[in-house]
Amino acid sequence: MFRMSRNMAKNGTFPARMAADALRGRLPPDWVVRLRPQKKGEDQLILRAPDGRRGTLTVFSRQQVLPRDVANLMAKPGGPAERMLVAPYLSPRARELLGAANASYADETGNLRVALGDPAVFVERQGANQDPKRRPRPLRTLKGSAAGRVVRALCDFSLPYGVRTLAERSTTPLGTVSRVVTFLEDEALITRDDKKTITAVDWPALIKRWVTDYSITGSNVMRSYLEPRGLGSLAPKLAKLGRYAVTGAMAVPNAVAPARLAMVYVDDAEAASKALALVPTDAGANVWLLEPYNAVVFERTQKVKIAGDARIVAAAPSQVAADLMTSPGRGPQEADALIERMKGTEHAWRQKP
Repeated sequence: MFRMSRNMAKNGTFPARMAADALRGRLPPDWVVRLRPQKKGEDQLILRAPDGRRGTLTVFSRQQVLPRDVANLMAKPGGPAERMLVAPYLSPRARELLGAANASYADETGNLRVALGDPAVFVERQGANQDPKRRPRPLRTLKGSAAGRVVRALCDFSLPYGVRTLAERSTTPLGTVSRVVTFLEDEALITRDDKKTITAVDWPALIKRWVTDYSITGSNVMRSYLEPRGLGSLAPKLAKLGRYAVTGAMAVPNAVAPARLAMVYVDDAEAASKALALVPTDAGANVWLLEPYNAVVFERTQKVKIAGDARIVAAAPSQVAADLMTSPGRGPQEADALIERMKGTEHAWRQKP
């Protein structure tokens, strides 16, 4: 957390002085950092390099900054490269968006980023990831099956549509959907117009946000097994199951590398293991049978061709991406590759609501 030093300049507003003091503590002693008060309450933060070159940032403060506010704040005159935002707290998502805009910022918990082109300065420091003075909000996480259903629908269905249509397509109560949508709008993950119609979804960022509260092993009931004859023998046997959906690397067509672990959603893991003649094991497993967090994993599935002419039923790409992100080994890297592929093929996997 930032603390005020005794030799700090007395002029300027408290937020600007806080930012100046934080920056002094991160720069070499031969750099000079000083404030120049302005009439409109936006102080100028002046940085002077040892060779005499100077750079200036206009410091402006806000009591609260939601991720959805970032775009408007950065659109102010002067542009993000010449302005520094200071607030009591900036969330990880807000900092992510500010960083993407190459903006400078600071908050009272120790989060700091300063970027200047001339003189060349780049300072970054991480403070708190949770607001120490957090106020109660209707929804703060995407935990639970209801939130998962809404996330999946927002990813899987093409826009635009309203909250009522989203509730119908996700088979989730309207009140729950409204709370999730409000939360996601505050996080700048979705955009709504004046009529409250959802017009845009940053679905890659939405999946990334979802997996901070969801994981394949933490949100589903997982049991591990061995297919003694290898995964090539598993695919043909899956047809014996009444309902299933393959996820993970095995669900990705033309994957970069062959899957080493089959992950399969089933209604009853014990019954499915018997139908597939799998051997229960705690070590050396090559099959996970997953009893899902919600039946949405069986919705909007796709037929995927694997080795030879064999075809399997795969979970929707949005589900597969989330599961890979939270899988062991190279799963996160495979998720990144899958999302890049999904960006260019939205017409193939996103459906009309």
